[in-house]
Amino acid sequence: MTTVSRSQLWPATRPVFISALLLFVFTIVVGILNGLDIYDPDHDTLITHVHAGTLGWISLAASGTGLLMFTQGRSLSDTERARGKALAWAMTAAIALYVIAFLIGDRMPGDRIQRPIAGTLLFFIVIWYVTWLFTNNRAYDRSSVARLGMILAWISMLIGAVLGVLLGIFTSQNEIPGLADDTAARLAEAHPPAMVIGFLFLAAFSIIEWLMHEEMSWAESKAGATMMWFAFVGGVIVNIAFISDVEDLLGPANLLAIAGVGILIWRAWKLLLPSGWAGAGTGAYPRTGILFLIAYLVLLTVIVQRFVTGAMDINALADWEAGLILTFDHVMFVGVMTFLLFGVLSTQVNDGSDVRIADKILLWGVSVGIIGFAVGLLTVTAEIKRIFTPIMGTALLIGIGYYMKQLVETREQAPAKTMPSEE
Repeated sequence: MTTVSRSQLWPATRPVFISALLLFVFTIVVGILNGLDIYDPDHDTLITHVHAGTLGWISLAASGTGLLMFTQGRSLSDTERARGKALAWAMTAAIALYVIAFLIGDRMPGDRIQRPIAGTLLFFIVIWYVTWLFTNNRAYDRSSVARLGMILAWISMLIGAVLGVLLGIFTSQNEIPGLADDTAARLAEAHPPAMVIGFLFLAAFSIIEWLMHEEMSWAESKAGATMMWFAFVGGVIVNIAFISDVEDLLGPANLLAIAGVGILIWRAWKLLLPSGWAGAGTGAYPRTGILFLIAYLVLLTVIVQRFVTGAMDINALADWEAGLILTFDHVMFVGVMTFLLFGVLSTQVNDGSDVRIADKILLWGVSVGIIGFAVGLLTVTAEIKRIFTPIMGTALLIGIGYYMKQLVETREQAPAKTMPSEE
């Protein structure tokens, strides 16, 4: 085990994680009610459910993780702490406003113009955040693999934010001024894959690296750096494929994703063996996240293969194909990123070595729930979804309750984080 000193920005990031968890509650409650078929949300509520999870929970918590990662192990001046705190609050406010903009929908006059307005605000905050990452990375003597991945992830987020603003304009106006209709539609449609295959994929790589390995520089792990660049370039190619409507580019992008995950598994294989799970504590979170990342890659490969061969038409999906895409999204959102972010929380509110009852409920309840939920989607069986959706949702709510309590009580600098070593 290796002990790493904690970030002095922990007090500033606590509100980020608390806000992220609160927004996640909205996603879970709507998801449970919808999965049980006792509530059929309108379009605005359903899209808010998605964005409260992807932006409100995942992206916001990932930004808090970056604040900790890029200040870990070094002394901060009062000015640096003040800037970090300001950025944390700005990101929290911008994302919360964006989620609210989705919920308002047509309740505000102006053809949903509040969405691109809120998206533009968030776009500028993301620029500030990326600049902050570069600045703070230079404060270290060497650049780590985890920090490289986080920088590349937020550059991908910046691309996704631009496409998100364009999607908001297209949704509100049914056009993007100055662009042909088909070009505008392609730019708008590129937003979801830019986030799921670009930003989230890289963010997962970065957090796994941070949680499961000692601080490694590029020189110490060229394979780790290569893994990050494979994921980044693959995401860029996906963006180009959707914008240019050249689906053949999805094949090379998928190969880069396979290569990146292959390197990740090769670097962590000792920690994934049965002996690596023994005594891992809440290190089980990133290990479980890797298993679901493998499942995500399998689903991605199937989807890409069907798109490239023409077997799948996005505008005329069969029920099971729609279920396949929903499964693909949820495996990343819940199986990968949610486990990884709870893994981050476990290292901040305790030393990460003990597995509490809440952790066991989270790990087992969510794993069983997401697998059953996926089976229900793929087999188009509503009864299976009704069984496993509340299992997953209840486990998540219990975990949120536990970690919310810990976050509220943990006001000072977090304890030292215990990280597993491959020795």
